[in-house]
Amino acid sequence: MNLTQRETEALDALADTFVPSLAFANDEDPALFSMSASDLGVSIGVADALDRIEPAKAQALRFFLGLLENPLFIASVSSSASRFSRLPHSKRERVLQRLANSLVPQLRSAYQGARSLVMLHTYAANGTPASDDLLAAIGYAPEINRRATAPRIPVAKLDHETSVECEVCVVGSGAAGSVVAAELAAKGRDVIVLEAGSESSGGDYDQHELKGMQSLFREGGLSGTRDLSLSILAGACIGGGTTVNWQSCFRTPDDVREEWTDVSGCSLFAGEAFTESLDAIWRRIGASTDESEVNENNSAICRGAQSLGLNWSVIARNSLGCDVEQCGNCMFGCRVGGKQSASTTYLIDAIRSGARLIAPYWARRLMENKGQVTGVEGTIRGANGTQTALRIKSQKVVLAAGAIDTPALLMRSGLKSVHLGQHLYLHPTVGVTGRYASPIEAWKGAPQTIVCDQFSGGGLSDGYGYRIEAAPAHPGLLSVGLPWKNARDHRREMQQIRFAAPFIVLTRDSSSGRVRITRDGRPYFDYRLGKEERRLLKHGMSTAARIHSAAGAERVMTIHTTPLHWDRASGESIEKFCRRIETAPTSPNRLPLFSAHQMGTCRMGSDPATAVCDGTGAVFGMKGAYVADASLFPGSCGVNPMITIMALARCVARLI
Repeated sequence: MNLTQRETEALDALADTFVPSLAFANDEDPALFSMSASDLGVSIGVADALDRIEPAKAQALRFFLGLLENPLFIASVSSSASRFSRLPHSKRERVLQRLANSLVPQLRSAYQGARSLVMLHTYAANGTPASDDLLAAIGYAPEINRRATAPRIPVAKLDHETSVECEVCVVGSGAAGSVVAAELAAKGRDVIVLEAGSESSGGDYDQHELKGMQSLFREGGLSGTRDLSLSILAGACIGGGTTVNWQSCFRTPDDVREEWTDVSGCSLFAGEAFTESLDAIWRRIGASTDESEVNENNSAICRGAQSLGLNWSVIARNSLGCDVEQCGNCMFGCRVGGKQSASTTYLIDAIRSGARLIAPYWARRLMENKGQVTGVEGTIRGANGTQTALRIKSQKVVLAAGAIDTPALLMRSGLKSVHLGQHLYLHPTVGVTGRYASPIEAWKGAPQTIVCDQFSGGGLSDGYGYRIEAAPAHPGLLSVGLPWKNARDHRREMQQIRFAAPFIVLTRDSSSGRVRITRDGRPYFDYRLGKEERRLLKHGMSTAARIHSAAGAERVMTIHTTPLHWDRASGESIEKFCRRIETAPTSPNRLPLFSAHQMGTCRMGSDPATAVCDGTGAVFGMKGAYVADASLFPGSCGVNPMITIMALARCVARLI
């Protein structure tokens, strides 16, 4: 994005305030502390990233940069009436500290957005001598993209066609779309699968953090709510979330199935067909604990939970022939093919049965004739970025674009329903980090293999609770998760990052958000924690802290904007620290939240007055249109949802 001169000056100053060149003490690495954002070209990367995020967010950041160069604004948050870029470093730091804790939510949002962009482009990039030196100083060796053995997914070649025909058009190639395509193609149906994201597969995967995020994740890994209080990690590529997830396989809990049956009035969830689909999916993607090797990150949960007498178990993974040396990079695509994602299972099955894949294709709207869906209208993006109109004529359309894009597509298509886009569940997630005496290197080994589910239901809130899992984070994501009090403090934390074990508290939410579209049809979403979610997150952070302490952590830290610390050497009891967690704020942008699970915006039900789709996935009021993804969920499922999505998609496919 082309910034004005003033915006560029503000961005340069902002980046060098977050990441300045610092004089280093004896215990501080010279290479790490002397490096600045300018040395790394961070502001150039941030400016380029503005083209990948939602235009409204990019404009908001530009407005923020303009504010920083307004002397009157700076005077309102500091003692100086000067442009931000003209202030000395110490005063710029104080301005950022005040913005981080501002009473104005929009200023906290702007601060968090700018901080995330700068940190990601500081610690996730590599390939230059300066960036490689920086990563080496924190003990991180970037992946070298070893020889690929994963299958390459063939994409249909279209020569100037303006329309193509099929029986069934499936929008989305991820967990749901791949299963639907495989089921229908196996029955001899002529199927076309559309994918809006990257067409990368096999040897195309670049497992370097920044490049991987930019090519495989929604908005280059920078997606989130409008106020930036909750960040979204969502796949935008062939295979969707199955390509980038952490391979954790959980069957839909029985109590959730019973609840969904009651809420929706649909017998599907409690029926034998759904159980049979869960079993079939489990077998096809090779879910088992056979390759659930426990790395140091996951071992800390196991040790701590066992010491405290808390329930824990080994997580099954869709892994078959994985190379453990590369497993830590699989969130950027598995080059080995051991990760049994949609790309290596159902999507390949579908293509072998005759299905065609078109990518990258943006579905603008569904076409209709007298109330009957007749296909999809959209554009295909060429290698040089050109957009070409292409119509997909089909008898049926199955939407599997995810709980953000599926409702947006129906909205653009003119569907009217009071529940469309409502009931967005996100499993709000927060991190708690423990620092240990020996290296953890959270980015190495099998991503998630241990879960503590002591408080996953019953005892806390009538079936609603949380699970504690490990986060296999790389330096860029870790740097975003670490609070920034000042430049030196953050740099010292990054110097010790290889000793850090990041735990996540994944909450089953009963409160929900909403997806809407802008005037030009782009989706955006809002979400607020309810009272119960705030209570569960605080309880979960306290439990995670206790587990860290019991596992031998020397230090525990929360990710509040003003972080809470517990040091073993301080003499403070872990219980006193947990009481501090209970009183700490959870308001937007005071406790950064994350989500990798989006559910529920086209909920399934027996009545159009309470749902968007019926018990077969058919869209009420739009004949020939079906939904097969997590949008159908009547509520949040409380576990990593891949298995549930795939089983539900299989049921929908068999009912079409």
